[in-house]
Amino acid sequence: MELYDVHTHQILLEDTDDPYHSCILDVYPLEFEVAKETNDRHAFSCGIHPWYSEDSENQMIYLKEIVGDPRIVAIGETGLDKLKGPSFDVQIPVFKEHIVLSEKLEKPLIIHCVKAWEELLRVRDEANPAQPWILHGYRGKPELTKRLVREGFYFSVGDDINVESMELIPIESLFCETDEDFMDIRDVYAQAAQAVNMELEEFAEKIAQNIHRIFPTLKAPKPFDPEEEEEEED
Repeated sequence: MELYDVHTHQILLEDTDDPYHSCILDVYPLEFEVAKETNDRHAFSCGIHPWYSEDSENQMIYLKEIVGDPRIVAIGETGLDKLKGPSFDVQIPVFKEHIVLSEKLEKPLIIHCVKAWEELLRVRDEANPAQPWILHGYRGKPELTKRLVREGFYFSVGDDINVESMELIPIESLFCETDEDFMDIRDVYAQAAQAVNMELEEFAEKIAQNIHRIFPTLKAPKPFDPEEEEEEED
């Protein structure tokens, strides 16, 4: 089965990289040139995190210069955070610039949202985007999840999931990630598959189909066989 990590900050060197999964590595604009030389196999998302959206003009200028690179398959992470970062007067305009790039280049948007769902939904309603918006690290409660599903969001889950909400997310709208966490992507898949009451192999196939649809240029990893790994450990 193919394993994909749709959002991670864990930039690995080629000689220590796990060949059994493919990643979308998240980098800041000024990090991209070095990162793409360091790692040849994986793809990238690139953007300005809402925590650092103040005084981000130089990063934004450079983002606009590089974002057409085919190695960059998604814009972000970007979004809104009520608990950390500058005021929404700063965060929202920077977020909107990412939306413009996403729509112009037809690349999905990786969203960071903390306690700012009403504001996020207002911006989405105003923008009326055609590109996928993927809520990374999603662990929202069921009532919020129902609303976001109706609005057409995609969801990426990691080590901390809300099992009740997982049952409400269409499998066609789901991805897995490691972000900055220590849980292996294989364990993320296993946990998520259990939450939606699916066999691991079937779950992985569904996620792979989502990847191929939303990120068609992402390179497929070497197929992973859990049974072979168990035999090697024995």
